[in-house]
Amino acid sequence: MKSNRAITNWMLDAVLFTSFIILFLMDLTGVELHQWIGLAGGTIAFYHLLDHADWVEAVSRRLFGKTSGRARLYYLVDAGLLLGFSTIFISGLGISTWMTSIFGSSPDWVSFHIDASIITLAVVLFKLAIHGRWIVNTTRKMFPAAKPDVPGKRAIQ
Repeated sequence: MKSNRAITNWMLDAVLFTSFIILFLMDLTGVELHQWIGLAGGTIAFYHLLDHADWVEAVSRRLFGKTSGRARLYYLVDAGLLLGFSTIFISGLGISTWMTSIFGSSPDWVSFHIDASIITLAVVLFKLAIHGRWIVNTTRKMFPAAKPDVPGKRAIQ
């Protein structure tokens, strides 16, 4: 059912966005929890990509042919997110306390990881903006508002 898929996608997107925002709060999470949330978020993002593989394949085939400008825009934004999240994930693993790494805790690599995160956040916010109507409509389906009282009529008590 299309509606259930939209709700599932909305919930998955909400978990990914919330996790990403929490990852910016290192003072709140500490390094160890930051690493675990990052690993979980990366895994969920990879699942999200696999779940939308049909769309990626279809648009990839017709990207330079007959497709809408909107599909091209979504594709380019998603490609930017793939690049951004891959960069964050790989650099995060490289500077993590879990691995002996060639990067170590080099301030340059830490700075690169942070810069990639900030740039990717900007792309995420842009994606939220261009999908705003879908987000609002799906949210309304999930949390329907109570019907307002009809003006001029008294409720029976």
